[in-house]
Amino acid sequence: MQLLNATGGITATGTHEERMTQLLAAALDEARMARENGQRRGAAFIDALEQQLSRLAGTDSLTTNGRLAVSGSWVRAGLVPPDSLASRHDRFAEVAQGMDAPEEVEVLFESLFGSLIEASQGTASAAHAMFAEMLPTVPADARYALVRIAVSRPAALFAELGCAWLLDATEEVHSAAADGLADRLAAGRLSADVIGRLTIIRSWLTDDALKGRLDVILREAMRQGIVGPQQGAVPKVHRIVASMVDGSGAQSMAAAIQSGSSRSVAVVLLKQGFGVKDAYVLPCASATEQRTVIAQISADIDACDVSRDYLAQAIGIALSEGLEKGIGPVPGLVDVARICGLTELRPGSAAVADILALADPEGRIASLPVQARGRLITASGDWEDHYPMLSSWFEDSDMTVERLDAATSRAALMRGMWGVLEARRTHWATLIARNALLLKAAGTDDADEFIAVAAALAEGRDLKKTPVMQCIVELSLEVWADRNEPNGVFGGSDQDLPYEMTSSEMPADMPMPVIRPEKKEELAKLLQRAGLTEPWLEGYLTGACTAPIFISPPDWLSPLLHLASPSLDSERQMGRFVELLMLRYNATVSNLGAPKETMLVPGEVPLLPLWADGYLTAWEANKSCWPAKALGPQGKAMRKLMEHATEGRIDRTGFTATLPAWLKQRFAEQKM
Repeated sequence: MQLLNATGGITATGTHEERMTQLLAAALDEARMARENGQRRGAAFIDALEQQLSRLAGTDSLTTNGRLAVSGSWVRAGLVPPDSLASRHDRFAEVAQGMDAPEEVEVLFESLFGSLIEASQGTASAAHAMFAEMLPTVPADARYALVRIAVSRPAALFAELGCAWLLDATEEVHSAAADGLADRLAAGRLSADVIGRLTIIRSWLTDDALKGRLDVILREAMRQGIVGPQQGAVPKVHRIVASMVDGSGAQSMAAAIQSGSSRSVAVVLLKQGFGVKDAYVLPCASATEQRTVIAQISADIDACDVSRDYLAQAIGIALSEGLEKGIGPVPGLVDVARICGLTELRPGSAAVADILALADPEGRIASLPVQARGRLITASGDWEDHYPMLSSWFEDSDMTVERLDAATSRAALMRGMWGVLEARRTHWATLIARNALLLKAAGTDDADEFIAVAAALAEGRDLKKTPVMQCIVELSLEVWADRNEPNGVFGGSDQDLPYEMTSSEMPADMPMPVIRPEKKEELAKLLQRAGLTEPWLEGYLTGACTAPIFISPPDWLSPLLHLASPSLDSERQMGRFVELLMLRYNATVSNLGAPKETMLVPGEVPLLPLWADGYLTAWEANKSCWPAKALGPQGKAMRKLMEHATEGRIDRTGFTATLPAWLKQRFAEQKM
């Protein structure tokens, strides 16, 4: 409140005032993101400041510079400045009353805004940004007149501004833009390029009345023979980078573009459910400056390199998501689309099936055997080790906090968290599908795993049997516990936490417990409840023991616990399950290291597909321990042998004569 009061009352503009404006914008930006992520505190913060702003306006406590500074803070935070910022003084009255005296208005316009246009260096993005901070301080009637006059001015820059203003959230601005474009057409100043752009922009609009006004302009242009642009040179793309989609559904993209001798960097921010949240163009004076800007952006967002086609696909999906909620894109998208040569940029489909169709047009993953898809899904438990972005994959909305706060036991805590994720199934399926499309465009092998997981979630797969969802549960609980229970969940110590929330590290001096022997069929019964079999487990443990790089017990245990934990009734049962797994693991190690020949692979042919699927699951769940360079031709041949077995194509000679020797060699050569 104090910062808002001080900013609204400034009388000068300098470094100190700019820092105040930036700080206010930063606070508002945090509040906006909290509001979008389902946290009432964000909305309450913004509402409180807007109420205070209304009080300041009512007591004439806002100066001219203060209004501009506060407006700039709201705009920079991605918020629509409140109506209370509009000046009540009549310094713009001449503009509002001068529509019938264009010569006089032109002189007035130049005196008021000539320097602003000059400062924009002729770029629509810069000019729009300057007007965006200034227009909210202008009375509504004068705002309409000002925008209409600006759009109808002769320079091509103002036609570009008119296109951008069509996407403005305020009725008087986008209506004035439409009327100004009609004025340009009547004066013979509306080019075929702009007409072509308007046909695309129409598909981005949410206001039916505004669409109707554009239709009138387009029909008149057609009647006059202005039918759209000639195909010109496509701008050259030097590099396009895109971040992975974070847990809130946000993604950043940047493109280094050259058109003739002109260079620029186009930047876009997308947000799942909110569409195109930000878009602007940064002019670059040289190739060196352009490379520096794109390199800095790439480092900040841990980016993947992608193509122009992916850029168009990602924006098209975001447009569709926004339009479904009645949210149009930001005005800067007009300039970004023009600079990047996205002449056919229209809303795509945000349905999971349609996004996956772009990522896998041949349906290759969907046609895989069930076991192969299952291995890809199991490998999702390893994503957090390879993609730093997954540290943002958690739930912290008010709905989540309320459910967790209401829990009175650890069982209730887990039920509440899984309930939150079930309610958000579509969000996570879409988010993972969008990442699948990104990784496919970037050419990474992990794209197949993301495709398989997104499809499984969309088809209703049990969340508890999807390892990455268990990761989201764990991280969400950690965030909640850190914010709400700093002394431990329910007042207990760390060792009282459910297994999902404890560390996998064991003190070096901790004595190993004595494990009682396995009873007949004891493990088989526990596995059966989880839909697993002993041959599958034997294959899994053999895979864990023969990886080129040693896999520690916590790392190979984790995927098994993800699969089995939903079917185990108590912590004691979970503990016994882990003990039995360790007994089987130790037996597998002994067999592989035995000097004499031992049975390493099932002798019965019907069991070989199960064993092979278990082995490949261990491989996929710990991919970092299976570097390609460590395999060689024989390793690749053995993988093919097992993959074919899971599909019913069993080479008995390979399993009995070749595979056992390879397993022993792999075990002997394993590196720590």
